[in-house]
Amino acid sequence: MWFGPEQRGLLLIVLPMVLALCGCGCELDRLPCGDGRLVVMTYNVQNLFDPYFDGTEYTEYTPQGGWTGEGYLLRLERVSRAILQTGAMLPDVVVLQEIEHDRVLTTLLERYLVKRGFQWYAATADPDSAIQTGVISRLPIMSARVHAVVGSRSVLEVVVDAGGDPIVVLALHAKSRSEGVEATEGQRIALTRVLRTVANELFAADPLAEVLIAGDFNESADAYLREGSQAQTALVPLGAPGATAFAAKGSLILSGSQPTAGTWYSWWLDRSSGITANLDGSYWFRGVWETFDQILLSPGFFDGKGWDFEKGQVDAHHLLCDASGYPYAWNISLKEGFSDHLPVYMVLKRPDL
Repeated sequence: MWFGPEQRGLLLIVLPMVLALCGCGCELDRLPCGDGRLVVMTYNVQNLFDPYFDGTEYTEYTPQGGWTGEGYLLRLERVSRAILQTGAMLPDVVVLQEIEHDRVLTTLLERYLVKRGFQWYAATADPDSAIQTGVISRLPIMSARVHAVVGSRSVLEVVVDAGGDPIVVLALHAKSRSEGVEATEGQRIALTRVLRTVANELFAADPLAEVLIAGDFNESADAYLREGSQAQTALVPLGAPGATAFAAKGSLILSGSQPTAGTWYSWWLDRSSGITANLDGSYWFRGVWETFDQILLSPGFFDGKGWDFEKGQVDAHHLLCDASGYPYAWNISLKEGFSDHLPVYMVLKRPDL
């Protein structure tokens, strides 16, 4: 269905592929929320384009540039393998960055993921942007909206029905730092300012609303400290000099422990949470691990009601890493690799189950 004018740019599809179509042989590994756990994943797939010309693609992903249906199907298969790494960590909700449009999600689900329970998806449709942000889900998507960000990609808001409890997912893909940190930081701050505004509206209705922010921030959780604590960044650790003033100007304040009103929990800052795969980040750049891929939690996930935080982790199967243990980036020339980012997970639990 198409949404109203205030939601222009978003197409939400509820797929009519009910699990009964799979018959008794469905491979679901774990039922959505059936074990009292809910797994959220964020993954920058590194350029998932179909083989058709729409006019906004990167040149190398056009028929004229040599991109083919065979290459597209290979990319779909690689993305599905990254999502379905292991049954134990089969995600219920996946936030994806760098997809071309909603139609690649349709094909991804139809070919590879519907038999694993993925029946719902939503995607942004920013005009003039080569890449979009999407969400696929094994849980029903109750509603979806797009929030525009001046000079940057939109924020996608979806509400999923998590066993009777609504969880709000704010999906994003922040501006790249490729043009320089100083030149692009303002665009990332503009994005976090929109995130703060949307979240504050939700908290005004329910201070303990379960809201999570997920995606590629193109900025590590401790970016303010990494950049020398000299200027405002989009993400600022709690207790850093100037944090209160920066929050008033749009930054998100991150905590490595249980968050309070106005702050967000980041397990990248919490060394007690048990990062797996022995990795200190999800993106390897110029000899440094960066924590660009993040899932931030509101205080509602720490109140002992509904869904609560259990753990966060990088779950990197050896196929997703090269011989040195770094992300096995997709190489369009060789038709090899997966992505230059690794998938990041957040595991939630129901205390009453």
